[in-house]
Amino acid sequence: MHQNLNVIKKPVLIIGVLISILFLFLALYSGLLLKSAIPNKEILFLISRFSIWLVLALLFFYVSKVEKSPFLIWKETEYSLKFSAPALLKTMLKLFLVVYLVGILSLLFHLKTKSAHLTETLTLFHKNFFLLFFTCVTAGVTEELIFRGYLLPRFEILLKNTKLAIGLSSILFGILHYGYGTLIHVIGPVLMGIVFAMQYQKYRNIKIVIIAHFLWDLIVLVLNT
Repeated sequence: MHQNLNVIKKPVLIIGVLISILFLFLALYSGLLLKSAIPNKEILFLISRFSIWLVLALLFFYVSKVEKSPFLIWKETEYSLKFSAPALLKTMLKLFLVVYLVGILSLLFHLKTKSAHLTETLTLFHKNFFLLFFTCVTAGVTEELIFRGYLLPRFEILLKNTKLAIGLSSILFGILHYGYGTLIHVIGPVLMGIVFAMQYQKYRNIKIVIIAHFLWDLIVLVLNT
């Protein structure tokens, strides 16, 4: 970890964590606030995605001006393509196993896997591939930088426990997906968040989890549309 963190006060870290979580949820649900003013669903969805990028920019500003530390506390480990490709493949396989497990749980406990909101979103993607692709890029880059790059290491500092940090960041990541309307869309992302967190913890390379997240979302959404 970076030496500057030794002098960062805990309240500064806590405020940064709260800002990131609060503004991220506001960004994701901004469409509900603007629904009456902007009836076009595609535009509303785009606004919510751009809002997430705005939250990331705000977080970078806070880290630079208030924390005065690197955004990525864990120093990036650089790997060759020969190493990165298998690491990416292993991450994707773990995600597949998680989704397979979630599928079994949904069958055993008769959990709903579809909702009106999810169907509506998939319909938008079916009509607009740019919207689908931009959503995957946004999720891969912003969610990994915020949840794994920013929150995970800072939770580890505040909680002084790696497992708790992984658990808390993953639970928040799961709750973030509550808007899709079913319990399975919270459970699934929680487990996937654990995979992303553990892979980032292992490789200390944010690019691997960003690419894995992007590719996973892209494959799943294309198959579903």
